Amino acid sequence: MKQPLPLCVLFIVQSEERNIFDQRHLQYTLESKSVPVFRLPFSSTLQHTAVRDLGSNPPLRPLVLTPPHASSEEYEVAVVYFRSTYTPSDFPGESAWAARYQLERSSAIKCPSILTHLAGTKKVQQVLATPGATHLGRFLADKAAVINVEKTFAAIYPMDKSEAGATAKSIATDPEKSKGYVLKPQREGGGNNIYRSAIPPFLRELGNEENWRGHILMELIEPPAQTNMIFREGALNHGEVIAELGVFGTCLWQRKEHDIIHNSEAGYLLRTKGRGSEEGGVAAGFGSIDSVCLVDV
Repeated sequence: MKQPLPLCVLFIVQSEERNIFDQRHLQYTLESKSVPVFRLPFSSTLQHTAVRDLGSNPPLRPLVLTPPHASSEEYEVAVVYFRSTYTPSDFPGESAWAARYQLERSSAIKCPSILTHLAGTKKVQQVLATPGATHLGRFLADKAAVINVEKTFAAIYPMDKSEAGATAKSIATDPEKSKGYVLKPQREGGGNNIYRSAIPPFLRELGNEENWRGHILMELIEPPAQTNMIFREGALNHGEVIAELGVFGTCLWQRKEHDIIHNSEAGYLLRTKGRGSEEGGVAAGFGSIDSVCLVDV
């Protein structure tokens, strides 16, 4: 009987990765628990991985990794952790799409899977948060819970031909009304959004309104400013700052059975930036990592 391959976790990374420190922290934590971890540039996926279709029912398609530094060794990938494929430049040609498809069709757990990846896009946020939308009720059976969750939403509108889209266009093309909004493309990482009075001229540059459909219009969230210090690029800056708190969650489920195996909160990320800065991405150089200070009020 053929021995099973050893299991590993595979980090799919960009070829010239700069945002590496949190990745290494995760890697070293896994390795401290005797879990083999490998890093592979997305562009090398087809060269060093393969899917073996075992012809079983249900189908098992293990993802097999041949490490670049050890061509005689093989591992079965238990988890694929994507730190790439989030930007158009990661897909320069058809081979990149073939690589993403190969990883997705394998039996390895994907973090995130393509469905989870798409669920985090601005468009999905807009579909759930457009004023008057009823989609949230598909996921929360309790009407009171739906109402409470909707209270936390900022208004988000499509830039299409719907009634909500017409509302968005009337706001986005008005130099005064647009000052309370941000125009967002389907991108992550910072540096891609258009803010306030810059929205109308940007839309004019895009030209045909069909080109607007890839964006959503969101009401700006205005957090209270505080006086603090930020250390960035070797300099200590003092002044008014604003912060954005994000809460991490982890979820593992059986897709076909809709069975949730694990679902819990997993920490937070607080990003702080100068009050005059519109963007807040840390890796893009706009914000800084911060920590929460809880006080009695």
